[in-house]
Amino acid sequence: MSVIEIVRYRLKTEATPDQAVAAWEKSQSFAKAQPGFIGRRIATTIDGEWIDEVEWESLEDAHAAASAFNPETYPELMDLLAVLDQSSMSMTHYTVQGSTA
Repeated sequence: MSVIEIVRYRLKTEATPDQAVAAWEKSQSFAKAQPGFIGRRIATTIDGEWIDEVEWESLEDAHAAASAFNPETYPELMDLLAVLDQSSMSMTHYTVQGSTA
């Protein structure tokens, strides 16, 4: 079964939603290069909470990608770190139990 990773966060006070979306799009190359990557999307609530939802083939793939998340190695991640309030971030993994296309 695949794994869905949910990262919840808020933006830094000075960051705009447009900057956040652009940074997320730029970081797609990192995600797509990771073994086990299936897909990814972001969403936001009206009060400014964001989620980054990533689907991985396995929990091991999700953990490996988290370990590889390094802006020094992958400079395309720098813009993402510039807009995210890291103190607000949380990450949870869910094993898919069923799915429809």
